[in-house]
Amino acid sequence: MPRTRVSFEMRQKARALRVHATKGESLLWYELRELKTNGIKFRRQCPIGPYIVDFACFSTKLIVEVDGDLHEHEKGKQHDAVRDAYLRSLGFEVFRVDEPDVINSAWHVAQVVKEKVERMSADPTRPLRGHPPLEGEGDAPQLMRF
Repeated sequence: MPRTRVSFEMRQKARALRVHATKGESLLWYELRELKTNGIKFRRQCPIGPYIVDFACFSTKLIVEVDGDLHEHEKGKQHDAVRDAYLRSLGFEVFRVDEPDVINSAWHVAQVVKEKVERMSADPTRPLRGHPPLEGEGDAPQLMRF
């Protein structure tokens, strides 16, 4: 599936969500950033299609969502189900964690995420990771000459 450019409005909304992050998102981001030393890179408040996800690791196609109170209501659960189905259709795995769990132990949640990423990276049956380059980006294929 080819990558699409993100609209100006989506980029602005993602920036606003980064500035006004919830307590749980801020605490988890602090811990997830530390995973870079292990070669695990996450992006926060990242647009994917019509949605903005809390955290995304593109190398393994893992999305981590911190769920607050809104996700407990029926309307929130329905929205999450549609959203998760869309993200799964793009090859992502969605891992949801309750905000109180993050607030109580963000480090522990980050360790669970780290283990999940490591398992996903080691799974040879998973499809290729990452996005192909946008048209005009990346190296052009080299032709073999005989």
